[in-house]
Amino acid sequence: MSFTQEQIKHIANLSRLQLDEANTERYLNDLNSIVGYIDTLNKIDPSELENISLNTNKILPLRKDELLDKKISEREELLACSPKNKVNHSIVINNIMN
Repeated sequence: MSFTQEQIKHIANLSRLQLDEANTERYLNDLNSIVGYIDTLNKIDPSELENISLNTNKILPLRKDELLDKKISEREELLACSPKNKVNHSIVINNIMN
């Protein structure tokens, strides 16, 4: 499977991106490269994957789940952890909408 310029423009339109011709060509090449790689991976015989071994020495050991004796469940204790100002039992944050 490969993408066409019309499909790239359609995807850009759905994503609300404005692409000029150079960017359209760049994304066309990038997406076709990604899909081509996936097609190559799909051609691999699954029985060949069984021969691949993982080097587990480089995997970090998982941490054991432990229950802590102290439970922080009170709202005021949780709010006290924040350096931000508090108003009406809520943390004040900066306006994110401009």
